[in-house]
Amino acid sequence: MIQQQVIAVGTPQSFRAALARSLEVEDDAVGWVQSVVAAEEILVDDSDHSAHVLVVSPEVREPDALGLAEFVGRVAPMTAVIVVRDKSWNGLLPAAMRAGIRDVVDLTRGSEELRDAVERAILWAENVSHVRGQKAATTKHRGSIISVFASKGGVGKTFLTTNLAAALSSITKQETAVADLDVNMGDVFSYFGREPVKEMADLLALGEKVDREVVFANGTKMDEHLWGFGAVPDPSAPPPGGEAVGKYLRTLRENFAFVVVDASAAYTDLALACFDLSDAICLVTMLDVVGVKHLSKALDTLLTIGVPRERFRVVLNRADSRVGLDPKDVERVMKLQVDTLIPSSRLVPTCLNKGRPVVLEEPDSEVADSIFRFASRFVGAPSAEEGGELTPVPSAGKRRLFKR
Repeated sequence: MIQQQVIAVGTPQSFRAALARSLEVEDDAVGWVQSVVAAEEILVDDSDHSAHVLVVSPEVREPDALGLAEFVGRVAPMTAVIVVRDKSWNGLLPAAMRAGIRDVVDLTRGSEELRDAVERAILWAENVSHVRGQKAATTKHRGSIISVFASKGGVGKTFLTTNLAAALSSITKQETAVADLDVNMGDVFSYFGREPVKEMADLLALGEKVDREVVFANGTKMDEHLWGFGAVPDPSAPPPGGEAVGKYLRTLRENFAFVVVDASAAYTDLALACFDLSDAICLVTMLDVVGVKHLSKALDTLLTIGVPRERFRVVLNRADSRVGLDPKDVERVMKLQVDTLIPSSRLVPTCLNKGRPVVLEEPDSEVADSIFRFASRFVGAPSAEEGGELTPVPSAGKRRLFKR
């Protein structure tokens, strides 16, 4: 029973083992996801609408824990949420109750309280499931999220984001969004000769199930079928919470065939939420030792936190540079295949200064050709008008821990 129902949510992964010990079961009898966004995504994908118990790690921030409980109340009301803390919750218990959290457990009191709380939650979830019965799943449009990431600056992350989004909209003729999640100093709009005018709070509010018209009203039309979403840069602003970003990206996914995200260059909750929702993650580097080192570290870090390897796409920018390394060296060091080689070209800075992506300004160039060929690898699923989901990459890497 516990094996099918209890999921540990949040880092470190050792929290799963601690939870299993308190329940007196083997580690693999308890599921694990690294973040609240990953937990929400599983609930969204759960076609059986099963009853479950989510046990939230002390490492999960309080706003994210509250946001998860509110999300569960709307999407999976037969799921119970237990929040584990290793210190006082600073008077937020009333907020926890309003959000629908079933229990808040103080770890300093020992494991027996945690075990009792989980057992009570299991009984509650089963009773609610019995009363409600199983609800039929609702078929909804679901686009695909492709994130672009590089922990080292200057390797072409935003260049690839903007041109990949423009290429996808050009190839498919379907509504495509390009989202700038670099809230401190994002440059996505600059590649289109524009400046963002929205505040980050306005964009995050789109995550609260707004109408399609509201979503498009908060976007900026960059080209035919291409819409930009970005906030006014604020170098002093703290990054928004991962749970709120997850809801925002899901809203974009429900309204666009493709969402291409310029992810934060740091391993913040914001970036991790983006990775949890991404169907593909493009890791960008160039032919230099420092860039390859950053790529290797990024890959190791993302694998460690539970992102499946099959989601990664390695993009080598300025791949024809003669600097003593070649793409084969990168593949040998990284022990993985380079998916795309983008050549060097003066068109890149020229088109940036013109405020037009290369694929739109110079579609017949070698640079544009390499990006169009890369974009075509994400295309091929049924269109939204045909009622199918647009999933550009195999979804086997998606965690389905709730499936019976």
